[in-house]
Amino acid sequence: MTTMRARSAMHQAKTTKHAQSQKGSVLVEFALILPVFLALLFGAISFSIALYDKTVLTMATREGARAGAKYVAGRTNSITKSSATTAVTNACQNNLISFGSAMTPNITFNADPIGDGKLTVSASVNYTGLYVVSGLSISAQTTMMLE
Repeated sequence: MTTMRARSAMHQAKTTKHAQSQKGSVLVEFALILPVFLALLFGAISFSIALYDKTVLTMATREGARAGAKYVAGRTNSITKSSATTAVTNACQNNLISFGSAMTPNITFNADPIGDGKLTVSASVNYTGLYVVSGLSISAQTTMMLE
């Protein structure tokens, strides 16, 4: 078994002039890399939240189209539009994420029960993200057959 003597452990190698002149280089490199790293980090976060909002908006238009396409006796376009708009608004109400003010979807509706029998629900929002991804328009559209 090898033991280290206390006296030899206290001796350290002398630093050279070159090593002393390099002491602040790590701090300078960190200061140069930090803004780039933070921009990439916040960009990834903003972009992933924008993709999440796109998914929420797509699911909301599906729910709205499904709610409007269900069979209701004596259905009119106003009843269908009301059902679809309410479903989209409820699905988006607490699920959309924004770094600015609350996002309210702009909902458009197109139904032709006599012609092709299809219902189309479209919704769009203006995404207000962090500094990297901001002012992005997100939209989704779903078409279903009327029952």
